[in-house]
Amino acid sequence: MKELQDQDVVYEISRKNSPVVHADDGELVLFHTQDCYKNMVTNENAAMSEQFPDETPNNPATGPVYINGAQPGDVVAVEILDIRVQDHGVVENGHNHYPLAADQERIRILPIHNNTVTFHDVTWRLEPMIGVIGMPADNDEPMPTMCVFNGGGNMDNRRITKGATVYLPVRVEGGLLALGDLHATMGDGEVCGTGLEVAGEVLVRLHLIKNFALNWPVIETKTRWYVNTNGKTTDEAIRAGYKEMRRLLANAYGWDDADAAIYMTLRGYVEACQACLVPGAGGNSMRIGTPKLADHKPLITKEN
Repeated sequence: MKELQDQDVVYEISRKNSPVVHADDGELVLFHTQDCYKNMVTNENAAMSEQFPDETPNNPATGPVYINGAQPGDVVAVEILDIRVQDHGVVENGHNHYPLAADQERIRILPIHNNTVTFHDVTWRLEPMIGVIGMPADNDEPMPTMCVFNGGGNMDNRRITKGATVYLPVRVEGGLLALGDLHATMGDGEVCGTGLEVAGEVLVRLHLIKNFALNWPVIETKTRWYVNTNGKTTDEAIRAGYKEMRRLLANAYGWDDADAAIYMTLRGYVEACQACLVPGAGGNSMRIGTPKLADHKPLITKEN
């Protein structure tokens, strides 16, 4: 097993990043992560600017990992075996470009106990997830870890949790995988701009799939497949996801585009990941889904 510490971080997903470790196909990798505020926000009653100044980089992603044998045109499948989070998380409201932003800044630091969190008198079970996971895009432009793009990044997709597998297109030699920005719990849309931001650790197994065309990240859960996309508008992101899901269905099941589209109109899902209207961060992040069928070939298989 390979292990990365929470100081092994990047703030851009880029082909220029030097790998922290090299991992083989099928190998376990343990990522230790900071929260999106670099673990610096510790006081509900102090201003955010005092604890985390505006010029401070955020969303540290642990990595990157070089996957031996990965070449452009391949796919890396990241099988999420476990996510463990620390005993408290931070949620914030107060930036005026979010849909439900408050007029006055507010910070809540919520304790985590027995895999639950309590807000006022409401208690619920955690659903720990990975906010940032990705590999470099198909150009030379580094992507800040605040951004979502066609290599992943800040997807803030709450389906990326224990038991899921994330399929990422390889566009540079070795893939260069990084992940971080854990949330102990987060609602669809992340409408205040944050989930329950938390430090923790993620255990994954890496699988290398050779020569598979993938235009956007794909997430496999126990019951569904999702294509994760983004766009300047929600419509643009949804349209891109529909087209990629149609292509994958047609390829896997031997259908033509017309029948794949008919299937999507009968059994498709449209869900919001990050729809908090963050300027300059890649636009809204959406996921387009379809059911997994036990008696059909999977859209993507982890076997080479």
